[in-house]
Amino acid sequence: MKFVFADIMGARTRYLTAGSGPGLMLLHGVGMTADSWFMNVPALAKDFTVAAPDLLDNGFTEPGPYQGGPPQPQTVEHLIRLADYLKLDRFSIVGSSLGSMMAVLTYLKIPDRIDRLVLVGPGSILRGAPKPDDPPAPLPASYINGKRAIENPTWEACRNRLAAVFHDPSRIPDVVVAMQMLIYARSGALSSFERRAAGLHSFEARNQYEVRSKLDHIAVPTLVLTGREDIRCKFDEIAPLVATLSNFRLLPYEKCGHWPHMEHPEAFNRDVTAFLCGDATAGARSA
Repeated sequence: MKFVFADIMGARTRYLTAGSGPGLMLLHGVGMTADSWFMNVPALAKDFTVAAPDLLDNGFTEPGPYQGGPPQPQTVEHLIRLADYLKLDRFSIVGSSLGSMMAVLTYLKIPDRIDRLVLVGPGSILRGAPKPDDPPAPLPASYINGKRAIENPTWEACRNRLAAVFHDPSRIPDVVVAMQMLIYARSGALSSFERRAAGLHSFEARNQYEVRSKLDHIAVPTLVLTGREDIRCKFDEIAPLVATLSNFRLLPYEKCGHWPHMEHPEAFNRDVTAFLCGDATAGARSA
C-alpha cells in the first residue's frame, strides 16, 4: 500500500493504491480523504487493484480546472481520467457518503466500464431535485462540523468532527484524526472546503446532478451498505427506496453510524469483497 502522485487533468492528484486484479476505486466523503480507507485497502487489495484518490480539490489533490460552482461534472471527469491513467478499462466503485453520489454519476457517464457499485451511507443520493420555489437549502451538519475543524485543526476538534457521526466514538481511528489535522492545517484548506460546499449546495447542483430519480437506470449489481444508527442516512428512509430497485441489495450494520468502513472495517472488508466477487447473498448479512 502506498501513496502516489500523478498529473490528472492538470491537477496534481494523490491516490492510495495497492494490489492486483480487477479494478476497484474507493471514493471518500465530504471533508475526508483517501486516508479514510486505511483499514480497507490492504484487505481489498488481496483481490483487486485498488485506487483510493483524494477527490478533485480535496486533501492533497489540486483543484485543476475546478474553480467553483457544482464540482460534480469535473470530479467525475477527473475520476474517469484517473481510471484511464491506471489503465482500468473496467472497474467497480465503492463510494462513501458524497462519494456514493460521485459513484452513481460516474456510472451514468460510463456505464459500460463499471462492473459493480457499493454505496456506503448514501444520504446524498436520497435527495430529489428542488423545486424553483423551494427555499435555499440549509447548511448541512457535515459542512458546519467540517468548517469548525478546519478553522481549528486540533486533535480534539478533528476527533469531535468524526465522533458526531460514529455510533461508538471509541472506534475512531487515530491515524485518520492525525491525517485530518495535517490536511486541515494546509494553506487554502478552508477556502477550498467552502468553495466546494457552496457548489454542492447550490440550486444548480441540486437540480442538475441529483441522482435519486436515476437510480433505476443502474443496471449493474449494487450494494447499499448503511449503519442502522447513521444520523445522516436514516435507515427507515433508505430501506423503502432500495426495495423498489431491482438491481440493489441492502446491507444494514448494527451499532454503526455514518462510516461503516471505519467503524466495522473487518465486516466491511468481508462483505464488500464477497459482493464484488459475485456473492449474491452478500446483501443478506449484517455486521
